[in-house]
Amino acid sequence: MAAPELGINFNGDLGREEAATRAVAAERSGVRYLWVGESKPLVHPFPIMTLLAESTMHAKIGSAILSAISNRCFHIAKAFTVLKEVYGERFIAGIAPGDLHGLRVECIASRGVVARLEKCISKIEGVVPVFVGASGPKLIELASMRSDGVILNYAHPEFIKWALRHVRRKTYIACIAPALVLPDKENIAELRGAAAVIASGANPVFIADMGIGEKVAEVKDIVKRGRWSELAEHESFLLEHFTISGSVDEVVERIEELAKLGVEQVILGSPFVKSTAFEKIINTISERLGV
Repeated sequence: MAAPELGINFNGDLGREEAATRAVAAERSGVRYLWVGESKPLVHPFPIMTLLAESTMHAKIGSAILSAISNRCFHIAKAFTVLKEVYGERFIAGIAPGDLHGLRVECIASRGVVARLEKCISKIEGVVPVFVGASGPKLIELASMRSDGVILNYAHPEFIKWALRHVRRKTYIACIAPALVLPDKENIAELRGAAAVIASGANPVFIADMGIGEKVAEVKDIVKRGRWSELAEHESFLLEHFTISGSVDEVVERIEELAKLGVEQVILGSPFVKSTAFEKIINTISERLGV
């Protein structure tokens, strides 16, 4: 089994110096991909991607994930064109519809998302490689047929097996999930919260097929009411099913298990990058995986 490629996900909630330092440490350890997520309350991914490009030498840098509905696809393509002109062929456009509930709250039309996403792919392809973030059957199928890679929003082996059944054409398979080496008292609440948001927004077909509807409904209700502390009661379910977390041994074991299933890149999502022992941890994981 070939060692999987590793990616690290950054969000716009790290200071510039801290983000740059950790990007350098990740690249030095052998991490080949740096990804930047989009969240409305945080700094937009493009300034962060620029910072990471300035701070590193060779790492590929991508958006994981930009909403193709709330962002104008013409502007996405233009921004990547500028980045490529300045920093070279190092960029990947990771796009997806985004949070459909959030779009409706902002009065942004969310109908016909598959067709709109396909149109967005056509505007960006040829500028940089396009990866599509997908969790439901229709998007997984579209991503495998029309893009350069699929980013699955799952990290549990059974969930990955389910997702791969919907891939229609051989393509690059990556997966992303909140990640953290435990124990980590400073970041455990964020890990639970990130897992809960993913569970709450999971595709209905997926939830039914996996038989987790009751648990997800309970978590979704907590998230809806903003009573985040109550997620501690569901920690075991959330961490096992929606994160890559545990001891270093357990994190490495999960990554290796995903690689055996055909996942070519595992992206360690936030709050992994926030660990106070980040450099030591990523060096250990990279060494263990032989990347």
